[in-house]
Amino acid sequence: MSSSPDAPPTVQLTIVANARIPGEKAHVIQIVQMAAAFTRLFGKVRVVYPRRANTDAMRVVGDPFDYYDVPRDFGLVGLPCVDAVKRVTIDWPSLNRFPIPLIAHLLQLWTFALSAFLFVARLPGGVIYSRDMFVLTVLGLLSRRRDRIFVFEVHTLPRSAAARRLHLWAARRADAIVAISDHLRDWYYDRGFDPARLLVARDGVNLATFAALPDRNAARSRLGIPADARVVAYTGHFYRWKGTDTLAAAAPLLPASWEVHLVGGIGDDLRRLESLADGERLHVRGHLPQRDAALYVAAADVVVLPNSGHSDISVAYTSPLKLFEYLASGRPLVASDLPSIREVIEADEHALLVSADDPAALAAAIVRLGDDPDLSHRLAGSAREHAAAFAWPVRARLIAQFLEALP
Repeated sequence: MSSSPDAPPTVQLTIVANARIPGEKAHVIQIVQMAAAFTRLFGKVRVVYPRRANTDAMRVVGDPFDYYDVPRDFGLVGLPCVDAVKRVTIDWPSLNRFPIPLIAHLLQLWTFALSAFLFVARLPGGVIYSRDMFVLTVLGLLSRRRDRIFVFEVHTLPRSAAARRLHLWAARRADAIVAISDHLRDWYYDRGFDPARLLVARDGVNLATFAALPDRNAARSRLGIPADARVVAYTGHFYRWKGTDTLAAAAPLLPASWEVHLVGGIGDDLRRLESLADGERLHVRGHLPQRDAALYVAAADVVVLPNSGHSDISVAYTSPLKLFEYLASGRPLVASDLPSIREVIEADEHALLVSADDPAALAAAIVRLGDDPDLSHRLAGSAREHAAAFAWPVRARLIAQFLEALP
């Protein structure tokens, strides 16, 4: 990349994402928000994704730009692929047994990689950016042009030794690596990668979305939550490593005036938490669009990030979107005391940090915030100021400057 600071951007950026768009998962929010943030820094930005069978909830989304609350400044390009994943995992459950889902997944992956190559091969030079290592490696190996930069954004690492060796082989063929945590960056550095080609860029938040939240009483009125209740909110997926089971276990340990609202699960994870809900102390809702889920944050007295300490991704790799959303919300936060969280926030400065997987400690911290409005106000104000450093445009500029300086 090269252009004068005052010249209009001319370099094109193509984000290649093997993801359903629209989709319920946080990584789709991240991809779309970053595409929007990159538009001021590149001459043309597009997201290339596979046209896949979608879930019932996502099929009713008419306008992805409106759904994700982003301007129409970038392109969304759906490419064909052979997709039987939903058929064999959801629609026809009798086929959801090994090795059929694996075959369906590999077929979808390979055919999307081919479609992406045929599309990218026609583009002028620019940046090819992806968080999908396999697809990015295929594009890099098949490309003979020298006017392209291949950038891998890493969010986690393979588990097995063999998969990590293969991952390292592929990663060395990328021109640059953007990691979402210090731990991930250091993993590559410790294996001899050039530090000049490694960048830590944590995830971010759309500040405007959370600046526009209604006040607590208005949000509760819209959601049917009593005005005099004490409310704890969690918004996001219910994977076990997210720690939602710990928060559910903390609910009956709270005083009777408290309600816990878990919002955002799908599938078996949602059903698992729904089985624990009592409609009084613990309330569970499935996936909602981000702007609707944010109403629960607006209604809350305390927001919680209860990540588990039993998973590597939770302890070391994650850069959770909800952490930055909570910081921007102006609500006091209780979070698990884990390295991945401490990379972003300071204990007793931006949040109360408690031992992971400990319902009693979590409940005690929630009650402490409820009983100490001065502490809650101080933490929430400091957190909101801190969130400005993690706006999506700030992250996009950091990455663009890093690419500009590549050797």
